[in-house]
Amino acid sequence: MIECFENRVQTNRDPFVIGIYFGNQKPNNLDFLQDFVNEVRLLERDGVLYQGSAISVALSAVVCDAPARAFIRSSKGHTGFFSCHKWQQKGVTYQGRMTFPESDAPARLDSETFDELNDDQHFNGFSPFTLLSVGMVTQFPHDYMHVVCLGVVRKLLYFWMRKPLHTRIGTAVIKEVSAELLKYHSYLPTEFNRKPRALSDFERWKATELRSFLLYTGPACLKGRVPTSIYDNFILLSVAMTILLSVNLVENKADYAHSLLMAFVNHCSKLYGREYIGYNMHALLHLSEETKKYGVLDNISCFPFENFLGQLKKMIRKPNKPLEQVIRRLSERQLKSNVYLRMESNLTMEHVSGPVPPELSVVRQFRRMTVQTFIIQVSTSNSCVELSGGKIVVVENIIVDNTGEAYVVFRAFQKVCSLYQYPLPSSEVGIYHLSALTSQLHYTLAANIKRKYVLLPIKDGFAGLPMLHQ
Repeated sequence: MIECFENRVQTNRDPFVIGIYFGNQKPNNLDFLQDFVNEVRLLERDGVLYQGSAISVALSAVVCDAPARAFIRSSKGHTGFFSCHKWQQKGVTYQGRMTFPESDAPARLDSETFDELNDDQHFNGFSPFTLLSVGMVTQFPHDYMHVVCLGVVRKLLYFWMRKPLHTRIGTAVIKEVSAELLKYHSYLPTEFNRKPRALSDFERWKATELRSFLLYTGPACLKGRVPTSIYDNFILLSVAMTILLSVNLVENKADYAHSLLMAFVNHCSKLYGREYIGYNMHALLHLSEETKKYGVLDNISCFPFENFLGQLKKMIRKPNKPLEQVIRRLSERQLKSNVYLRMESNLTMEHVSGPVPPELSVVRQFRRMTVQTFIIQVSTSNSCVELSGGKIVVVENIIVDNTGEAYVVFRAFQKVCSLYQYPLPSSEVGIYHLSALTSQLHYTLAANIKRKYVLLPIKDGFAGLPMLHQ
């Protein structure tokens, strides 16, 4: 799915349909893209007239998985020798697998033409996208949903559960880790669409589950249970992705994240075998560079598009005339959105049960509020936040005083330290081992909430991890 953005990818907007195609077989890319390319060329030339003002239109990024990217660029697929679209690197066949052992190579440039690239056999032929003002290298970013979650993280789970023999983690450990994952059901916030499943079901895990395991549940449930070499290798990837997905960290630590990803790939080669350094493992080395152009990786992620694609599929109730069904449902949805405006209050679930600090003049109390893009609720799973001063607290009540100002009543953790020390103290990326929750109540303005935290029970306390996705 392709979307046009102004200057930079906008993640606060829902995807919208610009074209739907149906056929009995895969078309060639010229037929598939011709209408789209013609329309974009017109928009690039004339822009859009809106309320009397001319708005310029440019294609910022084309976000897709590896097979789709190769298809629309008319380039080699991910199993080809010259499949890397970022570097001029030739793959190496090792034990029947296409591998990419080099950690550096000359970069491909947007300015290069197909004729100049004939020698390395990267392109298969003409791509209609060359008719647009779009960089055929820099504006086709790697998507971490496919590369990292569905690619690398699933492969790690395969190593631990299936083979090679020396990296399997054992039946007892699998049961113990699975029990922890299932225990986290009541601790994961509302923003998590899927709750954790047992490790034995890893082959059926969706991309969101794999992301949750990499960023949140994995660092907590694997600690002290799997061999140190496996845990440290996993944490290299987890920390790197935490940085590249964090608005607070990516600008200053992108290069450090790249060094972690290089170390991760190198460790994987030694730990699991160099035959597994394939396309997705290699693509990790390009992720930090993508953030320098687009910001955090969620800005160029397929997650919102895949979610929307799932909604489109549900609109098809029978095999006959699928396009007509989708168009009708989309028209109905648009009509409803125009008639019924969504009016949601920032504060909901009013109550009178406290607790309330005596120095506050309380008018109303609430259990739930929306802050920025996340939900804070007085519950086990949605109450942990970081305040603007860096303190990690648990919200016990939400109150409004007689001036209309909103406050949160909270308790703070007295012991805050790093969850792990390798490859850096985790506190440097906002990940903590929390314990000793004080009984004393404090309060602060709701505006002082900086971000939401995921709070997971571990030995002697909790693992506190910043929530990175919306």
